[in-house]
Amino acid sequence: MRIRYIIPIKRALVIPDHWTIPFQGGTCRVVEEDGYVQALEITFTGQPISDAPSFTELHGVREKFSIVMHDDQFGSVKRQLDDAMAFLHCFYDIALAVDEAETKYEGETPDEEEQIQIKAFSSAKNKPVLPLTFDMLTRALMAAETATGPRFEATLATAARKALHGQHFIDSFRYSFLLIESRYGEGQFKSANLKAALNSNTEFGAIVEAALKNRLPCRREHTSDTAVMLSNTPSVEDVISHLVDKRGFYFHGNTMRKDGWKPEAQEVAEALALLAVSITQLIAQNAAARMFELGLSERHLADAKKVGAEIVFQIKFKFREPGEKFQREHQLNVNVPGTKATSVMAFHVAKHFFDYFEKNMPAAGLESAECTLQGTEEKVFSMKFHVNG
Repeated sequence: MRIRYIIPIKRALVIPDHWTIPFQGGTCRVVEEDGYVQALEITFTGQPISDAPSFTELHGVREKFSIVMHDDQFGSVKRQLDDAMAFLHCFYDIALAVDEAETKYEGETPDEEEQIQIKAFSSAKNKPVLPLTFDMLTRALMAAETATGPRFEATLATAARKALHGQHFIDSFRYSFLLIESRYGEGQFKSANLKAALNSNTEFGAIVEAALKNRLPCRREHTSDTAVMLSNTPSVEDVISHLVDKRGFYFHGNTMRKDGWKPEAQEVAEALALLAVSITQLIAQNAAARMFELGLSERHLADAKKVGAEIVFQIKFKFREPGEKFQREHQLNVNVPGTKATSVMAFHVAKHFFDYFEKNMPAAGLESAECTLQGTEEKVFSMKFHVNG
C-alpha cells in the first residue's frame, strides 16, 4: 500500500526549481500549480494494509460506525516538518499547515485497493464566521469623525487575539502584558514597583475583577501554575502578582536554565494567555467607550429612521394582577433599527419585553405574549404561561 501525506502551504510561495528528495525512507516532493507551491507531498510505498484506517461497528449509540486510525507514522513526519520549519523560520515567514494535512491510502495492486476501507482522511481548523452587528460599524464610523481611534490599544489587543487563535500562547501573553504595563504600569519595570502601581490603580483592579468573572476556558486541560492559581479563587492582588511574575519569566529567556520556558511548549501558557486576553479585551473596550456615547446612539437610531430602516415589533400580552378575577390585556411596541427581522433580534426584543414586564407589573402573573411585525402581522414569537391561582 502507498501512503501519501499532503501538507498545504498557507501563503503564496514560489520555488523556481525543485525535484523529489528522500524523506524517512519515502520521498518528499513539492506540489506546484500555476507557478505557485500548493503543498508538500510525503509518500511511502510498501506499507502494510493494516496501517489504513478502518470502520468499527458501534452498538447502543446513534452513530453506527466509528473510524479507527492505525497509521502512527504521521507523528514522525510532523516532528521532522516542524523542525524543518524552525530552520526556515530563521530566514523566512513560511506558513506550512501541518495540522491540516490530507492523507491518502492507495493500493499498489488491485487486491490491495479492494482491502482498503477508507481511501483518504483529512483535517482542517474551524474558521467561524464573525458576527458583527451593523450598529457597531456605524458607531465606529461616527466616533472616528471627531476622535482619534485607540490605535495603540487596538494594535496590541489584535496581536494578542491573533496569537491566541494561532495557539501561540506565549506571544499572546506578551502582547497582552505590553498593553497592561503601558496603560497602567506608570513606567515601573522592577517587579515590586510594578505590582504596587497596578494594585493602586482602581480602574485596573475593576478590570481584573471583571475578567475573573468572565474568564475564557481552556480548549484542553493543562497543568500549569496559572491553572492552579485560578482554581483557588484568587484575589485581584493574587492575579496581578502572578501576571507580573510570569512577565519576568516569559519576557526573559535563559537557555542555560533547566526550568526556563521553551517556545515549543505553548500549551503550558494557555491558561495564562486566556486570562491576559480577557483583561486586554476589557482595556480595549474601555478605550473604545466613545462609540457608546448617548449622542451616537441617538444618531444611529435617527439615521436608520431617516432611510426607513426601522422595524416595529408589536407585543400583545395578557396578565392578571393579584386578587383579580379578570384578565388584563396590554400592548408594547418595540422600535428596532433594521430592514429585516432576525432570530437574534427577536431574542433581544423578547428579553426587553420581560425586563419591561418585570419592572412595570412586578406582582402580576403573565399568561401569554404574542409578537408580530407591524404592517405585515408576521408572527415573531408566541408564548403561553400556565400558572395557578
